[in-house]
Amino acid sequence: MAASAPDPIAGRTPLPAPDLRARRHELTRRDLVDAAFDLFGERGFTQVTMDEIAQRAGVSRSTAYRRFETKEDIVLAVPDRWLEAYDAVVDGLDAAVSLEDAFCAGGLAVARHIDAHIDVVRAAYAVLADVPGLDSSGVVNARWLSRFARLAVRHGGVDDATATVLAGAFLGAIDSMMYRWASTGGTTSVVAAVEHTNDVLRPLLRAHSS
Repeated sequence: MAASAPDPIAGRTPLPAPDLRARRHELTRRDLVDAAFDLFGERGFTQVTMDEIAQRAGVSRSTAYRRFETKEDIVLAVPDRWLEAYDAVVDGLDAAVSLEDAFCAGGLAVARHIDAHIDVVRAAYAVLADVPGLDSSGVVNARWLSRFARLAVRHGGVDDATATVLAGAFLGAIDSMMYRWASTGGTTSVVAAVEHTNDVLRPLLRAHSS
């Protein structure tokens, strides 16, 4: 049997083909998001087509549509990235972490991601404010609510009904804070704003910690 071709980078184990495909898929999605927001910033959301986004990203029209069915889906990919940032931190929390610290860790994980990608996030909020039907797709939605509710059950030992109320209160505060951030130009640190929000909410969360 012929030997496998050596890896061009010595000592590195080649990734399985499915992993390479997944990475290329994700890189293409990111290129499309970046290209779309470049165009939205230049001409406005309504004046940009999917074909133009594909051309700017350097991919075919069919590739663009395989990644995103509509340009609205591209906008909503921005808050989807926040879920990844949240999961990466929260999934690794020790079960002994308190309810208030768990909620605050999740909020800060997202805030750090936003500060690191602030131009795209600012542009996304501008589109969300201008396009009917997209403005309700920010922080408070079913996926976020279920994540923080699960966090409340795990780290607070509360019942499901209480967990949902706590999750809704926390997310409502974060959403209001982000609305204020976006409406005042989106130029300040989101981490600092979330830290302030956390401080305001800690007494409520502490009261329900097990």
